Amino acid sequence: MSTSLEVFSLSYFGIALYQLLTGHPWPTRQVWYAANILFVLVTPWEGYVSMTPERLRHTNPDAIFCALILLVTPLFSIWSVYYSVHRWNHDKLPRPSWNRNRLNWWHDPLQSLFMSTCVTFGMAVGSALRRPSIGSVEFWTLGMYICIALGLFIGQILAYRIYRERITATVS
Repeated sequence: MSTSLEVFSLSYFGIALYQLLTGHPWPTRQVWYAANILFVLVTPWEGYVSMTPERLRHTNPDAIFCALILLVTPLFSIWSVYYSVHRWNHDKLPRPSWNRNRLNWWHDPLQSLFMSTCVTFGMAVGSALRRPSIGSVEFWTLGMYICIALGLFIGQILAYRIYRERITATVS
C-alpha cells in the first residue's frame, strides 16, 4: 500500500507541477476530482500508519507543541489568503471545489486551504483508530494532528469571514 501511495503522490505532484509551470489547464476537471477524492480517502490510512512505533521512535510532541500549532495554523491560513490577495492582486477568490489543483497556494489559496483541512482531518481520523493511551507519544501525535486540522478549520472560517466580499462562485 505504501509503494502505491508513493507512486500516486509523485504522479499527483507531477500533474500539479506541470499545471503550475505551464499554465495549461491539462488535466481535466474530472481527473482533479478523482485525484482529490482519492487523496483524501487515502489519508486516514496514512494517519493510521504514522502511529506505528517505528515512525514515532524519535518524536516528542507534547501539550506546548500542540498549543503552539493551534495558535499558528489559523494565522498561517489568514496570511496565505492575504498574501494571495495583496501580492498577486487577486480581486476575486474562487470558492473551493473538488475539481481543481490543491497545490496552488499563491493563486487559489481557498482551494489549498480547504484540501489541506480535509487531508489533516483524515490523518487525525486515521491516527485515532490506533486508540492511543493517554499521555503516550501516540496520544500527543494524535493531538498534533487534531490541532493542525482544527487550526486550519478555524483559519478557513476566519479567512471566509475576512474576505467574504472577494469570494466568487467556482468557475466550471
